Amino acid sequence: MGDNLLEVSLARFLIRCGMTCPEIGIPYMDKRYQDAELKLLEKTCNEMGVPLPRIVEKPDNYNQIQRIYELKPDLVITGMAHANPLEARGINTKWSVEFTFAQMHGFTNARDILELVTRPLRRNNSLKDLGWDKLVKEDAKV
Repeated sequence: MGDNLLEVSLARFLIRCGMTCPEIGIPYMDKRYQDAELKLLEKTCNEMGVPLPRIVEKPDNYNQIQRIYELKPDLVITGMAHANPLEARGINTKWSVEFTFAQMHGFTNARDILELVTRPLRRNNSLKDLGWDKLVKEDAKV
């Protein structure tokens, strides 16, 4: 669920790192400026042997959230407005705005980006030991 126009390049990077990305939601796409990035995304997916993500421009939030519920992804990168409701339903999220302010300059900061992506997964895995996942599932039923 995008809001910073870094979605295509971020998805390409994460796919290169081994992530599966079923969908890229982007608020606006001008193919004149993002054509090279779209070609790199396609090339990366071919090289990694994964399907090309569905790209949804100006995503309808209701429909996108329904697809998230159906897909049950390990992580959703989203704006702050959707993060808490998704977290309350047991879906790991990462605020997309954090990537806006992250330093992404070549390989030197690749580890920092991966740290941002994996932090919510590691945090929620450690909370499972405290019974957090059971509380979330109970709250989601209400």
